[in-house]
Amino acid sequence: MHALRTNRAWPRRVRRLLVAAGLLAAAASAPAEVIVTGGKTGTYYQIGTNLKDIVSPGLEVRDSKGSWANVEELSQTKGVGLAIVQSDVYSAFVYLRDNPQVPAETRQQYAHLLANLRVFMPLYREEIHFLVRKDSPLEYIHQIKGARLWMDAEKSGTYLTALNIYSKLFNERPQAVAPFINPTVTGEDEGTKTRRSALMVLSDPEFYKDFPKIDVMVLVAGQPMKLLASNIPDNLKLLKFDPNHPASAKLLQEYRRADIQKANYPLLNVADPAQPTLSVDSYLITANFSDPGRNRFVSVMADRFCDRFDELQAKGHPKWKSLTWKPGSELPALNAGWQYSTRVKTRLGHCRAADPAPPPPSACRPQDRFAGLCR
Repeated sequence: MHALRTNRAWPRRVRRLLVAAGLLAAAASAPAEVIVTGGKTGTYYQIGTNLKDIVSPGLEVRDSKGSWANVEELSQTKGVGLAIVQSDVYSAFVYLRDNPQVPAETRQQYAHLLANLRVFMPLYREEIHFLVRKDSPLEYIHQIKGARLWMDAEKSGTYLTALNIYSKLFNERPQAVAPFINPTVTGEDEGTKTRRSALMVLSDPEFYKDFPKIDVMVLVAGQPMKLLASNIPDNLKLLKFDPNHPASAKLLQEYRRADIQKANYPLLNVADPAQPTLSVDSYLITANFSDPGRNRFVSVMADRFCDRFDELQAKGHPKWKSLTWKPGSELPALNAGWQYSTRVKTRLGHCRAADPAPPPPSACRPQDRFAGLCR
């Protein structure tokens, strides 16, 4: 591997050839690696597809049920080398590791899992949307105690985030509404159908009285969230985050303040042009593997990522342009418990922005420039 380390003095084309050769060598000596993402219509899946198409053609992209499931896949499924998760998944596994009500063998498994999780790189922040009907007396997130919450499927990132926030606010578990599908609803996949079904019931509980009642619906995604941007019921509103509430300090230990832009959701009742809410970081993660070949893949992937970052931004999902980190800048601090992969940190720390294009040759002769005829 030492021979494949890039020299920043070399031309970018030479570095690309060397890194590509390294990637091919790694692929020849090890089975294809897998990245687990999210639903096939979501941003995580598109991010994974971009990494396959632009960075590592041998990468297999798999859809999944969300962050919690992705961490378990990374730990338990052979060949899974990368995953996309929300950063608050870590605290959920800490809870399982430390909870005396969890069987000792399971607690030991989670302890081993946490010891080996590593961050490949931070991605972007996702806003947390708390939806209620316009006629609801609720105005703030801290008022949802006792409400019936639709939180998506268990082990999804949304479920985990809603559970974590509710538990921090009220020191108890919420009354969660299990996902369901209205047979009349349309959608590209099961996840889309369940979310649309929940929106319909939330907006008109009298008409959809045969389905479970919902008081608050929680959705986590970078804005503008496609599901809420158009073709949704117009009698819904977003709850606000109050940074001055006594419980807010506890939430801000793990989440960040954010604003939901009214312009992104013209059909929702958003009180202010920028309505305060919370956001959660998303990470591309890997693990500290015992197999040297898999660790070699992670190292070469980091080199390849640095070299193709400009192409990711130019051709990939728009979220590549709003990362919390960019080449040429310091890697940001991670949420409590997380740590960078040592096989990636140094490489990303030395990533550079694109080499600037040389200025076009000037056709202006010195004497003409002196005479003011050209510049």
